[in-house]
Amino acid sequence: MRHMDIRKLEKFHAKHVWDVAEYCRRTGLHKTEEQRLIKVLGRYASSHELQMNVVRPQTRTR
Repeated sequence: MRHMDIRKLEKFHAKHVWDVAEYCRRTGLHKTEEQRLIKVLGRYASSHELQMNVVRPQTRTR
């Protein structure tokens, strides 16, 4: 892990990092999906990583 001086960071470099369990609870994902995401991404991930790796069940539209 690389350490950075906080005073030198700019706002556009910052990413919001979620606790995967909290993200799953807020979005209503099932426990098995939460466990799969933790295996794939670890305990913490960015919102983009979470959105790209969530597998939602297909619903029939017809």
